[in-house]
Amino acid sequence: MQNQSYREEKYLTSQETKKELKMQDCDLAHIRVSGKLKFVKKGNAFMYSRTSIENFKKAQQASQ
Repeated sequence: MQNQSYREEKYLTSQETKKELKMQDCDLAHIRVSGKLKFVKKGNAFMYSRTSIENFKKAQQASQ
């Protein structure tokens, strides 16, 4: 069942994620390493979960 939810979930590229979160490569890498964004790696590319991005944005807005 877990594979099915993986396929249904929308993932964004690093470029799309940076644009969505309005941040640079380095900032995105730090957030990924800290575990604040759910991602999968496809080849050399990182793909970020749309749900995780939305949750991160809400958390950022709440902390401001």
